[in-house]
Amino acid sequence: MTDLILAVDGGQTGTVAVLASIGGVIRGVGRGGPIRHHEEPDAERFVRDGLGAAVAAAMLGAADGDVVAVSCLAMTGSAALADRVIRELVPARRCTALASDTFAALASGTAGGGGIGLIAGTGTVALAHGRGADDVLVGGWGWLLGDEGGGFWIAMEALKAAARDVDGTAPSTALTREVAERLGQNDLRGVYNLVTGQRLDRTAIAALATCVVAIAEAGDPVAAAILDRAADRLADLVVATVAAAPFLDEDERLIVPSGGVLRPGGWVLTRLIAQLAVRTPAFRVVVPQVPPVIGAYYLALGLAGIQIDHALRDRVTEQVRAMPALTSKTAIASPAHPTDSL
Repeated sequence: MTDLILAVDGGQTGTVAVLASIGGVIRGVGRGGPIRHHEEPDAERFVRDGLGAAVAAAMLGAADGDVVAVSCLAMTGSAALADRVIRELVPARRCTALASDTFAALASGTAGGGGIGLIAGTGTVALAHGRGADDVLVGGWGWLLGDEGGGFWIAMEALKAAARDVDGTAPSTALTREVAERLGQNDLRGVYNLVTGQRLDRTAIAALATCVVAIAEAGDPVAAAILDRAADRLADLVVATVAAAPFLDEDERLIVPSGGVLRPGGWVLTRLIAQLAVRTPAFRVVVPQVPPVIGAYYLALGLAGIQIDHALRDRVTEQVRAMPALTSKTAIASPAHPTDSL
Protein backbone atom coordinates (compact mmCIF):
# COMPACT_ATOMS: atom_id res chain seq x y z
CA MET A 1 0.00 0.00 0.00
CA THR A 2 1.31 3.43 -0.95
CA ASP A 3 0.40 6.71 0.71
CA LEU A 4 -0.37 9.32 -1.91
CA ILE A 5 -0.93 13.05 -1.76
CA LEU A 6 -3.60 14.84 -3.76
CA ALA A 7 -2.88 18.51 -4.44
CA VAL A 8 -5.33 20.82 -6.17
CA ASP A 9 -4.94 24.35 -7.52
CA GLY A 10 -8.25 25.94 -8.45
CA GLY A 11 -8.35 29.39 -10.02
CA GLN A 12 -10.43 31.52 -12.35
CA THR A 13 -8.54 30.14 -15.35
CA GLY A 14 -8.97 26.46 -14.51
CA THR A 15 -8.41 23.70 -11.97
CA VAL A 16 -5.41 21.37 -11.88
CA ALA A 17 -4.98 18.31 -9.66
CA VAL A 18 -1.86 16.23 -9.07
CA LEU A 19 -1.61 12.86 -7.37
CA ALA A 20 1.93 12.04 -6.20
CA SER A 21 3.78 9.81 -3.78
CA ILE A 22 5.51 11.21 -0.72
CA GLY A 23 8.78 10.40 -2.51
CA GLY A 24 8.07 12.82 -5.35
CA VAL A 25 6.75 10.48 -8.04
CA ILE A 26 3.78 11.99 -9.91
CA ARG A 27 1.14 9.31 -10.49
CA GLY A 28 -1.71 11.30 -12.01
CA VAL A 29 -2.65 14.70 -13.40
CA GLY A 30 -6.11 16.09 -14.09
CA ARG A 31 -7.56 19.37 -15.34
CA GLY A 32 -11.00 20.88 -14.91
CA GLY A 33 -12.88 24.11 -15.40
CA PRO A 34 -12.51 27.38 -13.49
CA ILE A 35 -13.49 28.09 -9.89
CA ARG A 36 -15.70 31.01 -8.93
CA HIS A 37 -15.79 32.97 -5.68
CA HIS A 38 -18.24 31.51 -3.20
CA GLU A 39 -20.54 34.54 -3.25
CA GLU A 40 -20.97 34.49 -7.02
CA PRO A 41 -24.05 32.98 -8.69
CA ASP A 42 -23.68 29.26 -9.35
CA ALA A 43 -20.36 29.11 -7.47
CA GLU A 44 -21.04 25.60 -6.15
CA ARG A 45 -21.59 24.24 -9.67
CA PHE A 46 -18.28 25.72 -10.81
CA VAL A 47 -16.47 24.20 -7.81
CA ARG A 48 -18.07 20.79 -8.22
CA ASP A 49 -17.49 20.69 -11.98
CA GLY A 50 -13.91 21.97 -11.79
CA LEU A 51 -12.87 19.78 -8.87
CA GLY A 52 -14.78 16.75 -10.08
CA ALA A 53 -13.13 16.66 -13.50
CA ALA A 54 -9.62 17.42 -12.27
CA VAL A 55 -9.67 15.04 -9.30
CA ALA A 56 -11.27 12.17 -11.21
CA ALA A 57 -8.55 12.31 -13.88
CA ALA A 58 -5.73 12.58 -11.34
CA MET A 59 -7.08 9.72 -9.23
CA LEU A 60 -6.78 7.36 -12.20
CA GLY A 61 -3.15 7.12 -11.10
CA ALA A 62 -4.13 5.48 -7.79
CA ALA A 63 -4.08 1.70 -7.66
CA ASP A 64 -6.29 -0.43 -5.43
CA GLY A 65 -5.03 -0.22 -1.87
CA ASP A 66 -3.42 3.20 -2.28
CA VAL A 67 -4.48 5.75 0.30
CA VAL A 68 -4.58 9.49 -0.17
CA ALA A 69 -2.93 10.61 3.04
CA VAL A 70 -3.20 14.36 2.64
CA SER A 71 -5.22 16.54 0.31
CA CYS A 72 -4.13 20.15 -0.06
CA LEU A 73 -6.48 22.57 -1.78
CA ALA A 74 -5.36 25.96 -3.05
CA MET A 75 -8.51 27.75 -4.14
CA THR A 76 -9.54 31.20 -5.29
CA GLY A 77 -12.23 32.43 -2.93
CA SER A 78 -14.08 29.11 -2.42
CA ALA A 79 -11.88 27.26 0.07
CA ALA A 80 -14.66 26.19 2.45
CA LEU A 81 -16.89 25.02 -0.37
CA ALA A 82 -14.02 23.14 -2.01
CA ASP A 83 -13.14 21.50 1.30
CA ARG A 84 -16.67 20.11 1.57
CA VAL A 85 -16.73 18.92 -2.03
CA ILE A 86 -13.31 17.24 -1.91
CA ARG A 87 -14.28 15.27 1.19
CA GLU A 88 -17.18 13.84 -0.79
CA LEU A 89 -14.91 12.92 -3.69
CA VAL A 90 -11.80 11.56 -1.94
CA PRO A 91 -11.41 9.51 1.27
CA ALA A 92 -8.44 11.54 2.52
CA ARG A 93 -7.20 11.11 6.08
CA ARG A 94 -6.46 14.81 6.24
CA CYS A 95 -7.66 17.70 4.11
CA THR A 96 -6.37 21.25 4.25
CA ALA A 97 -8.15 24.02 2.35
CA LEU A 98 -5.93 27.08 2.01
CA ALA A 99 -7.49 30.51 2.43
CA SER A 100 -5.95 31.60 -0.88
CA ASP A 101 -4.41 29.92 -3.89
CA THR A 102 -1.53 32.37 -3.47
CA PHE A 103 -0.05 30.11 -0.76
CA ALA A 104 0.52 27.42 -3.37
CA ALA A 105 1.87 29.94 -5.86
CA LEU A 106 4.43 31.12 -3.31
CA ALA A 107 5.37 27.56 -2.37
CA SER A 108 6.01 26.71 -6.03
CA GLY A 109 9.11 28.89 -5.76
CA THR A 110 10.07 28.42 -2.10
CA ALA A 111 8.92 24.83 -1.41
CA GLY A 112 7.04 26.07 1.63
CA GLY A 113 9.31 28.88 2.79
CA GLY A 114 8.37 32.50 3.37
CA GLY A 115 8.23 35.34 0.90
CA ILE A 116 5.78 37.20 -1.30
CA GLY A 117 3.65 35.33 -3.80
CA LEU A 118 2.05 37.11 -6.74
CA ILE A 119 -0.62 35.62 -8.99
CA ALA A 120 -1.63 37.26 -12.25
CA GLY A 121 -3.95 34.90 -14.05
CA THR A 122 -7.52 35.81 -14.86
CA GLY A 123 -7.38 37.96 -11.69
CA THR A 124 -4.60 39.22 -9.42
CA VAL A 125 -3.65 38.84 -5.77
CA ALA A 126 -0.50 38.96 -3.64
CA LEU A 127 0.45 37.33 -0.34
CA ALA A 128 3.18 37.92 2.24
CA HIS A 129 3.93 34.86 4.36
CA GLY A 130 6.71 34.61 6.94
CA ARG A 131 7.76 32.91 10.14
CA GLY A 132 5.74 33.62 13.24
CA ALA A 133 3.62 36.43 11.81
CA ASP A 134 0.13 36.83 10.46
CA ASP A 135 -0.14 36.49 6.70
CA VAL A 136 -0.93 39.58 4.65
CA LEU A 137 -3.19 39.35 1.60
CA VAL A 138 -3.28 42.29 -0.82
CA GLY A 139 -5.56 42.59 -3.84
CA GLY A 140 -7.91 39.80 -4.81
CA TRP A 141 -10.84 42.21 -5.14
CA GLY A 142 -12.26 40.50 -8.20
CA TRP A 143 -13.01 41.70 -11.70
CA LEU A 144 -15.51 44.38 -10.68
CA LEU A 145 -13.44 46.20 -8.02
CA GLY A 146 -9.87 45.33 -8.90
CA ASP A 147 -7.72 42.63 -10.55
CA GLU A 148 -5.75 45.29 -12.44
CA GLY A 149 -2.98 43.71 -14.47
CA GLY A 150 -4.72 40.32 -14.72
CA GLY A 151 -5.85 38.56 -17.86
CA PHE A 152 -9.45 39.73 -17.66
CA TRP A 153 -8.35 43.34 -17.04
CA ILE A 154 -5.94 43.21 -20.01
CA ALA A 155 -8.65 41.79 -22.26
CA MET A 156 -11.20 44.42 -21.21
CA GLU A 157 -8.67 47.21 -21.76
CA ALA A 158 -8.11 45.82 -25.24
CA LEU A 159 -11.85 45.73 -25.97
CA LYS A 160 -12.23 49.31 -24.74
CA ALA A 161 -9.31 50.44 -26.91
CA ALA A 162 -10.90 48.72 -29.89
CA ALA A 163 -14.22 50.44 -29.24
CA ARG A 164 -12.49 53.83 -29.10
CA ASP A 165 -10.74 52.98 -32.36
CA VAL A 166 -14.08 52.25 -34.04
CA ASP A 167 -15.49 55.55 -32.74
CA GLY A 168 -12.43 57.49 -33.84
CA THR A 169 -11.77 58.83 -30.33
CA ALA A 170 -8.39 57.09 -29.93
CA PRO A 171 -5.55 55.76 -32.09
CA SER A 172 -6.15 52.96 -34.55
CA THR A 173 -5.06 49.51 -33.36
CA ALA A 174 -4.81 46.00 -34.78
CA LEU A 175 -6.70 44.87 -31.68
CA THR A 176 -9.97 45.93 -33.32
CA ARG A 177 -9.68 43.39 -36.11
CA GLU A 178 -7.90 40.66 -34.15
CA VAL A 179 -10.28 40.39 -31.19
CA ALA A 180 -13.26 40.15 -33.55
CA GLU A 181 -11.59 37.41 -35.57
CA ARG A 182 -10.48 35.58 -32.42
CA LEU A 183 -14.10 35.47 -31.24
CA GLY A 184 -15.48 34.51 -34.65
CA GLN A 185 -17.20 37.84 -35.28
CA ASN A 186 -17.26 40.03 -38.38
CA ASP A 187 -16.70 43.24 -36.44
CA LEU A 188 -16.57 44.74 -32.97
CA ARG A 189 -20.35 45.13 -32.82
CA GLY A 190 -20.55 41.36 -32.91
CA VAL A 191 -18.11 41.21 -30.01
CA TYR A 192 -20.24 43.76 -28.16
CA ASN A 193 -23.27 41.50 -28.54
CA LEU A 194 -21.34 38.52 -27.17
CA VAL A 195 -20.05 40.41 -24.14
CA THR A 196 -23.17 42.34 -23.19
CA GLY A 197 -25.35 39.30 -23.88
CA GLN A 198 -23.22 37.38 -21.35
CA ARG A 199 -22.44 34.66 -23.88
CA LEU A 200 -18.77 34.72 -22.85
CA ASP A 201 -17.66 33.95 -19.32
CA ARG A 202 -14.66 35.63 -17.68
CA THR A 203 -12.35 32.79 -18.65
CA ALA A 204 -13.16 33.19 -22.34
CA ILE A 205 -12.71 36.96 -22.19
CA ALA A 206 -9.44 36.68 -20.25
CA ALA A 207 -8.08 34.32 -22.92
CA LEU A 208 -7.94 37.35 -25.24
CA ALA A 209 -4.91 38.52 -23.23
CA THR A 210 -2.73 36.17 -25.31
CA CYS A 211 -3.98 37.99 -28.41
CA VAL A 212 -2.97 41.33 -26.85
CA VAL A 213 0.55 40.00 -26.23
CA ALA A 214 0.92 38.76 -29.81
CA ILE A 215 -0.23 42.11 -31.22
CA ALA A 216 2.07 44.05 -28.88
CA GLU A 217 5.02 41.90 -29.93
CA ALA A 218 4.11 42.61 -33.56
CA GLY A 219 4.64 46.31 -32.88
CA ASP A 220 1.16 47.66 -32.08
CA PRO A 221 1.68 50.63 -29.69
CA VAL A 222 -1.84 50.48 -28.22
CA ALA A 223 -1.48 46.81 -27.24
CA ALA A 224 2.02 47.50 -25.91
CA ALA A 225 0.73 50.34 -23.74
CA ILE A 226 -1.92 48.06 -22.23
CA LEU A 227 0.69 45.46 -21.26
CA ASP A 228 2.99 48.14 -19.86
CA ARG A 229 0.13 49.41 -17.69
CA ALA A 230 -0.50 45.85 -16.54
CA ALA A 231 3.13 45.59 -15.39
CA ASP A 232 2.74 48.95 -13.61
CA ARG A 233 -0.35 47.77 -11.72
CA LEU A 234 1.27 44.49 -10.72
CA ALA A 235 4.38 46.32 -9.50
CA ASP A 236 2.13 48.57 -7.39
CA LEU A 237 0.52 45.45 -5.90
CA VAL A 238 3.88 43.92 -4.98
CA VAL A 239 5.24 47.18 -3.54
CA ALA A 240 2.15 47.53 -1.34
CA THR A 241 2.60 43.94 -0.15
CA VAL A 242 6.26 44.54 0.67
CA ALA A 243 5.32 47.65 2.67
CA ALA A 244 2.75 45.61 4.64
CA ALA A 245 5.26 42.86 5.48
CA PRO A 246 8.18 44.28 7.51
CA PHE A 247 8.19 40.97 9.41
CA LEU A 248 9.85 39.05 6.56
CA ASP A 249 13.34 37.87 7.47
CA GLU A 250 16.25 38.46 5.12
CA ASP A 251 16.04 34.95 3.65
CA GLU A 252 12.31 35.47 3.07
CA ARG A 253 12.76 38.56 0.91
CA LEU A 254 11.70 36.72 -2.20
CA ILE A 255 9.01 37.49 -4.76
CA VAL A 256 7.49 34.52 -6.59
CA PRO A 257 5.41 35.51 -9.66
CA SER A 258 2.99 33.05 -11.26
CA GLY A 259 -0.06 32.90 -13.49
CA GLY A 260 -0.71 32.99 -17.21
CA VAL A 261 -0.01 36.72 -17.51
CA LEU A 262 3.45 36.25 -15.99
CA ARG A 263 4.91 33.74 -18.41
CA PRO A 264 8.69 33.34 -18.05
CA GLY A 265 10.36 35.60 -20.58
CA GLY A 266 7.03 37.22 -21.46
CA TRP A 267 6.27 40.91 -21.97
CA VAL A 268 4.62 41.63 -18.63
CA LEU A 269 6.98 39.61 -16.43
CA THR A 270 10.07 41.09 -18.08
CA ARG A 271 8.87 44.63 -17.40
CA LEU A 272 7.65 43.73 -13.91
CA ILE A 273 11.04 42.33 -12.93
CA ALA A 274 12.75 45.48 -14.23
CA GLN A 275 10.44 47.66 -12.14
CA LEU A 276 10.86 45.57 -8.98
CA ALA A 277 14.64 45.75 -9.27
CA VAL A 278 14.27 49.50 -8.77
CA ARG A 279 11.25 49.68 -6.47
CA THR A 280 12.00 46.70 -4.17
CA PRO A 281 15.80 46.29 -4.39
CA ALA A 282 16.01 44.30 -1.14
CA PHE A 283 13.87 41.53 -2.65
CA ARG A 284 14.88 38.92 -5.21
CA VAL A 285 12.47 37.64 -7.85
CA VAL A 286 12.31 33.84 -8.06
CA VAL A 287 10.60 32.57 -11.22
CA PRO A 288 9.26 29.12 -10.26
CA GLN A 289 10.14 26.08 -12.35
CA VAL A 290 6.91 24.30 -11.41
CA PRO A 291 3.24 25.38 -11.43
CA PRO A 292 1.30 26.35 -8.27
CA VAL A 293 -0.31 22.92 -7.98
CA ILE A 294 3.16 21.56 -7.20
CA GLY A 295 3.42 24.28 -4.56
CA ALA A 296 0.25 22.81 -3.04
CA TYR A 297 1.92 19.39 -3.12
CA TYR A 298 4.97 20.78 -1.30
CA LEU A 299 2.71 22.30 1.34
CA ALA A 300 0.99 18.94 1.78
CA LEU A 301 4.37 17.26 2.27
CA GLY A 302 5.17 19.81 4.94
CA LEU A 303 1.88 19.10 6.70
CA ALA A 304 2.82 15.41 6.70
CA GLY A 305 6.18 16.23 8.31
CA ILE A 306 8.17 15.24 5.23
CA GLN A 307 11.35 17.14 4.46
CA ILE A 308 11.57 18.66 0.99
CA ASP A 309 15.20 18.39 -0.07
CA HIS A 310 16.88 19.37 -3.33
CA ALA A 311 16.76 15.80 -4.65
CA LEU A 312 12.98 15.64 -4.27
CA ARG A 313 12.51 19.06 -5.88
CA ASP A 314 14.75 18.13 -8.80
CA ARG A 315 12.85 14.84 -9.27
CA VAL A 316 9.50 16.63 -9.35
CA THR A 317 10.74 19.43 -11.63
CA GLU A 318 12.09 16.94 -14.17
CA GLN A 319 8.72 15.17 -14.32
CA VAL A 320 6.79 18.43 -14.64
CA ARG A 321 8.82 19.47 -17.67
CA ALA A 322 7.71 16.31 -19.45
CA MET A 323 4.00 16.80 -18.68
CA PRO A 324 2.11 19.18 -21.02
CA ALA A 325 -0.99 18.94 -18.81
CA LEU A 326 1.00 20.69 -16.08
CA THR A 327 3.07 23.11 -18.14
CA SER A 328 0.21 24.38 -20.33
CA LYS A 329 -1.12 27.86 -19.51
CA THR A 330 -4.18 27.49 -21.74
CA ALA A 331 -7.36 28.70 -20.10
CA ILE A 332 -9.91 26.00 -19.40
CA ALA A 333 -13.40 26.93 -20.53
CA SER A 334 -16.23 26.40 -18.11
CA PRO A 335 -19.19 24.27 -19.22
CA ALA A 336 -21.99 26.17 -20.93
CA HIS A 337 -24.90 26.95 -18.62
CA PRO A 338 -27.76 29.42 -18.86
CA THR A 339 -26.93 31.00 -15.52
CA ASP A 340 -23.31 31.79 -16.35
CA SER A 341 -22.58 35.47 -15.84
CA LEU A 342 -19.66 37.80 -16.35
